[in-house]
Amino acid sequence: MRIKNHLSLLLVAGAAIVSGCATTTTTAPSGPAPQSAAASTAAAAAELPTLKVSLDCGPCVVKPSIPSLIASGYNEAAAKAGRKVTAAKEASLTVKSYVAREDAARFLAGAFAGKDEIKAIVTYQGKTYSVEDYYRNAWLGIDTLAKKIGEMTYAELK
Repeated sequence: MRIKNHLSLLLVAGAAIVSGCATTTTTAPSGPAPQSAAASTAAAAAELPTLKVSLDCGPCVVKPSIPSLIASGYNEAAAKAGRKVTAAKEASLTVKSYVAREDAARFLAGAFAGKDEIKAIVTYQGKTYSVEDYYRNAWLGIDTLAKKIGEMTYAELK
């Protein structure tokens, strides 16, 4: 009998907590907010530089689509965050190291086939950032990694 009372109390308390978390109220703005000089300055600060991707990894053979995939990942991350990429500014990303597995080896051997890896240097306004990552699994390859490098570049430049 005592366990039944405690269980009932636990269930009622859990339901109250969950129902409290599920009820949210939001209020919509009544109209467009007036734009001030501070808002236009913030909009200019919200602009990001265009990303120029170059290769400097020595004898490595880079898949032709990789530079555009890196730039695409950067642009998509900026768009998702509501930031605008402007051609008036330019940041450069230089791929310093590139290792890619063959797709068949990746599917058949997975992590035992090695890893896909990109190491790059990002330069913008005199500052230098290192961006690098790798995948060592059977389902994510070099194309997905290139987009992730673009997203990581956005995270450094935002």
